[in-house]
Amino acid sequence: MAAFLWLMLAGAGVAAQFLSTRTRLTETFGTDARILHRVLSQRMEQQEAVLNALDALERQGVGAAALGTYVDTLVRPYPQVVAAERCSATGCQVLGTPAERPPVLASARSGRPAAQWPEGGGPLYALSRNNVRVWVDAGRLTGALDSSAAPLTYELLRPGTGTLVVAHGAQAAETFTTLRVEKVLGTALQPLPIRISRGVPWSAWPWVGAALWTILTAGLGVLIFRLLESRRAAQRALLDERARADGVVQAASEAIVALDGAHRVTLANPAARAALAHALPPGTDLRAVVTFHATLSQAPFDAASFWNSARPTALPEGLALLRAGAEGQETVPVEGSLAPLLGVGGDLRGRVLILREVGPLQRRLLEHLEEGERRVREHEEMLAHVSRLSTLGEMSAGLAHELNQPLTAIVSYGQAAARLLDDPEPDLARVRHAVGASVTQAGRAAQIIVQLRQWVRRAPSQSCPTDLVQAASNVLTLCRADLNRLGVRVVTAYADAPLVRADPVQLEQIILNLLRNALEAVQDTPDPVIELSVALEGGDWTLRVRDNGPGIAPEVAPRLFAPFTTSKAGGLGLGLSLSQTLSQGLGGDLSGANAPAGGAVFTLRLPRLVWEAASD
Repeated sequence: MAAFLWLMLAGAGVAAQFLSTRTRLTETFGTDARILHRVLSQRMEQQEAVLNALDALERQGVGAAALGTYVDTLVRPYPQVVAAERCSATGCQVLGTPAERPPVLASARSGRPAAQWPEGGGPLYALSRNNVRVWVDAGRLTGALDSSAAPLTYELLRPGTGTLVVAHGAQAAETFTTLRVEKVLGTALQPLPIRISRGVPWSAWPWVGAALWTILTAGLGVLIFRLLESRRAAQRALLDERARADGVVQAASEAIVALDGAHRVTLANPAARAALAHALPPGTDLRAVVTFHATLSQAPFDAASFWNSARPTALPEGLALLRAGAEGQETVPVEGSLAPLLGVGGDLRGRVLILREVGPLQRRLLEHLEEGERRVREHEEMLAHVSRLSTLGEMSAGLAHELNQPLTAIVSYGQAAARLLDDPEPDLARVRHAVGASVTQAGRAAQIIVQLRQWVRRAPSQSCPTDLVQAASNVLTLCRADLNRLGVRVVTAYADAPLVRADPVQLEQIILNLLRNALEAVQDTPDPVIELSVALEGGDWTLRVRDNGPGIAPEVAPRLFAPFTTSKAGGLGLGLSLSQTLSQGLGGDLSGANAPAGGAVFTLRLPRLVWEAASD
């Protein structure tokens, strides 16, 4: 195959050289032939000019002696004009001193120019017009014309018969090839065909260049063959090294996944496929397969920073992996790291993820710890609930006691005003006094309520950087049992690293109230769905909780966040009011409405400035 390629390359190079040389020789020959044709045509025109001049003088009555002198002077620059005659009915008279004695030729005596050829052939022919005749020697016509380095060979033929008139030059004995062209001299009176040729000798062809090209390509072919052999050997060694490395990776008990720069899988060992419960074909975006779950004690986990880290990064302690199990989705505690893969120049070419499942004992310890934390949180919630009920009872008793007096006074003053107005001649001054006293007592009642609200207002919260997604995940964990019991499908859509400055307990209390309201709304829905999303909108972070329940009743919507407003049997109507108060304390706002597609949607909005300050 290599020899065939070399023959093709060498043959193409030699052919290109010969074609280039032939093109150059052909162009040179064509140029020289055109020059020869043009010069001969010009000399033909000179002969016709001499004929026309003599005819004009003869018709003006110039005598034979004067015509002879004129002929000797006129034809001196034109050696091909060898004689001139003046003909009459009695015969033809030679004018001047002829270079050659013209043969006898019958007089044409025509007013139009004509070419006459004597019998027997030869280079002599005559141009006649009226009584004047000019003799031309074609052999002298072609003399001293070719001055090119490679002489031309040409032949003049008699028009009509093709008889050879004159031949100039001869082909060289060592001619390799011959270039030929046939033209007609460009005059109407003397349309002599001319055959022009040039022999190209062996030395004109690029034999040396062809030999050098053949030798060069042969040497180049040998060099390329050796380079290819060296490359094949290096590739075989590289493949062997890759096979050994791949064997080590495939035999490892830890999950190992190699990624490219776009987090697509390039290599995964069997342990990785088993740990992630996924086939992991090449090209799979690993971020769409691997989902980490933070426990309640876990610090905020920034998934985007972890996947895009340019340095070796270990997974935080206590992190778990969500994967599909035999009985649905299961949580597997893992540890591991993500390390960059650098090229020879230090550029980032990809990453490698290594995961290890935590042992059964540690897994049980973590499960017990999470269960204990869950029970503690539930106990704290029960205590807080009892405390709120107790406080509510105290508030109710105090509120009834404080409002009893102004309300009783308002009733008394109102009744008195009604009796005064029933008199035939009512005392308007006393009526006005009773109404004014009622207004005063109503203002007192309002002031009591204001003081009571100030009394129940919470102290300033202890805010700190809090992961909004982490808070939502914690609340989902707390509600997981109720979600599973009711068969609620939870759809989440979280932004990356939404840190806020807030009291974590207050933030989780708001989300918990919203999530419990959504749970109660969908408990009678055939296919219950709750959507929980975190996104950046208009410069603010927003957390939305949407359900596919019956939505907000029209009579409740205007007083949705007012205290003691509820549509639930046995509800106190304080959850949304408390959540709005807490959100305003965080510098944000809480709103609710019916979703266009059905159900209710509640939006917690916090200003972006809170997060920028937190990140600093």
